[in-house]
Amino acid sequence: MAEQLRRERLRREMTDEIIGTARALLEKDGPSAISVRAIARQVGVTGPAIYRYYPSLDALMSALSESVINELCAAVESARDQCGGALQFRGWALDHPASFRFALGLDGHRAGGQTLMSRLPHLSVPPASMLGWATLCGLVLLELGCEREDLPEDIGELYAAAGLHGLTGPRE
Repeated sequence: MAEQLRRERLRREMTDEIIGTARALLEKDGPSAISVRAIARQVGVTGPAIYRYYPSLDALMSALSESVINELCAAVESARDQCGGALQFRGWALDHPASFRFALGLDGHRAGGQTLMSRLPHLSVPPASMLGWATLCGLVLLELGCEREDLPEDIGELYAAAGLHGLTGPRE
């Protein structure tokens, strides 16, 4: 039993190190820098050893996406008593621009955007609607220097609708 617990702890530590390394590569050079070989080199193992923890690069990228989304949601939730969820969201996104774009499904990892946008309205902080969160995502992306045509299709449509209702300021 003690040996089983030790193995589980070591496995958890290694998966945390793999995800942490992938996150560092993401923040430094973007998602294209993430490869099994690059992660293995930085972790100090062989490439095939990574496959003991994640069966494919796609599985690793999905785990990375989940980790980033969990961190973002936790940061927003931490403001629940301050009514500052939107400010926490903006602050986190501006502090972690590559992770934010990745969580939204930009740069080729589309599933992340659907996951994030489905979780945000269920947080216990305002805005409570998909439209409010989509507007906030759009504003943050614009602040990060993203062009409107680079927005994911569903966020772009919601952002445009928000503009029609005066939620995003004057129309261009």
